[in-house]
Amino acid sequence: MKNISILGAGWLGTPLALALKEKGHQLKVSTTTPDKVEFFQQHDIPCYVVELGSKSGENDLDAFLSGTDVLIVTIPPKITKISPYAYAERINFILWNLEKHQIKEVIFTSSVSVYHGLKGEVDESTTLDPVTPRSKQMAQADYLFLNANFLNATVLRLGGLIGEDRNPLLTLTKKSVIEAGNKPVNLVHQEDIIRFIAKILEEPIKNEIFNVVAPIGLSRKDFYTREAQILGIKNLPEFIMSPDTENRTVNGSKITKTFGLDYLHLV
Repeated sequence: MKNISILGAGWLGTPLALALKEKGHQLKVSTTTPDKVEFFQQHDIPCYVVELGSKSGENDLDAFLSGTDVLIVTIPPKITKISPYAYAERINFILWNLEKHQIKEVIFTSSVSVYHGLKGEVDESTTLDPVTPRSKQMAQADYLFLNANFLNATVLRLGGLIGEDRNPLLTLTKKSVIEAGNKPVNLVHQEDIIRFIAKILEEPIKNEIFNVVAPIGLSRKDFYTREAQILGIKNLPEFIMSPDTENRTVNGSKITKTFGLDYLHLV
């Protein structure tokens, strides 16, 4: 079993840590929320409060990274007008510390937002042309990890996140209308992400990109209508069709073919 550190014990990192501990891995996690420390102590998982770039955060980061075989990075980008490039700067800071601690294997949870602006079906070989601040920062983060010559990084480009406690439908029902009802959905369930990461950890980490997107094959209207029926929601807003939709479908089949593991949710 491996010594694994998860940078970012949030919506994905927390259940991921619990699942990997059950499989026998040695776990450490980081958080920016001191209140979470007690929760992880109850589960016998060391938890460090890490503020990237701060003096105290640097001290905690050293203790957090010490003895790590594989680092899993699950920190989301926070893009603002004041600091549009802060995310890439944080990734560079992480990489500097990885080299310092001689950590040679990384799993980075990226996003399919890197494909923003493209149309039709896209996969891992598609040439990116990022146009928004978020897509540019995510694409840059992917590049930085994949081109660090002292480590191997598996980049997981996750679809829109969905889980038992997180469903975009609940937000959409608060709207008067739902735009781009004909737009394809590119989503992935929390449990499938965890299953794929656990599988990836069974082998040495490769320097490779994988889309993690369930093969739903439905438009927003058809998918959320189906979800509403499952959840017993009867009154959905009207779906507005858009002839100008990007009509982008992210192909997530490479990871299933590589690791012999199928998606279980949303299909």
